[in-house]
Amino acid sequence: MSSDHQDKRLAMAERLEAESDRTLEQWAELVRSSGQDGFMAGVAWLKSEHGLGHFQARLIAEVLRDGHL
Repeated sequence: MSSDHQDKRLAMAERLEAESDRTLEQWAELVRSSGQDGFMAGVAWLKSEHGLGHFQARLIAEVLRDGHL
């Protein structure tokens, strides 16, 4: 992953945490505890239930899947 791409992901994570008062790990735990099965199911749930944008939801799902940013 390029440094520029990683910088954009970090900036998105910082904005999400500042705007929502939840860390990425807290968001990931919320998806895990919701019972959503699969990457795209988690993305769709975050978008529909919490009003997140597509890229914010994907970022959270990636943290859940990969265990890190």
